[in-house]
Amino acid sequence: MDERAHDLFLTGSQVSVFKATLVDLLGKSWSLTCPVFILNRCWLKLEKLRFDQLDQRLPPDKSMEAPELNRYNQLLKNGYNDLLAQEKCWQEFGMDEFHRAVRNYWDFQDSGNSGWTFNIYLELLSQYRKLVECSELSIPLIILGRNESLEPHYLKWISFANSYRSLMISSFETKTLSS
Repeated sequence: MDERAHDLFLTGSQVSVFKATLVDLLGKSWSLTCPVFILNRCWLKLEKLRFDQLDQRLPPDKSMEAPELNRYNQLLKNGYNDLLAQEKCWQEFGMDEFHRAVRNYWDFQDSGNSGWTFNIYLELLSQYRKLVECSELSIPLIILGRNESLEPHYLKWISFANSYRSLMISSFETKTLSS
């Protein structure tokens, strides 16, 4: 699905920032200093930051990456029932560590992270790097889910359309940032 910049109710100055950033990215090689945009639709606030700053500004949910939970899920996939899998994890990691990992997971679920997970962060990194290395001029735009809602963040890509005259905002091969 392609959208035009006006479909997101962007201001003229925000569109100008997008265009200038795209022009600046022309011919550059990939690095973690490549730009990323975050749009807060509620306040129509646009932030431009470097990719290496993204995990500080929008910390991804790493709770499912805990070795205790990975092992627990692996045991469940291997046919263990939930109580036996939990006991085995207690033996391997300790009861306190296993419960800490479970608590962290549920804390993230309760507080909400709008689907912004570590795997999605890594997927964004990989896709962005490939685009820049292939000289495809696109910059990620993370559209934040509305506050106090379960709405996920959305990942869009900003690029030029019509020979650098207008902007196109695309979702090509990306999905909403929901778990």
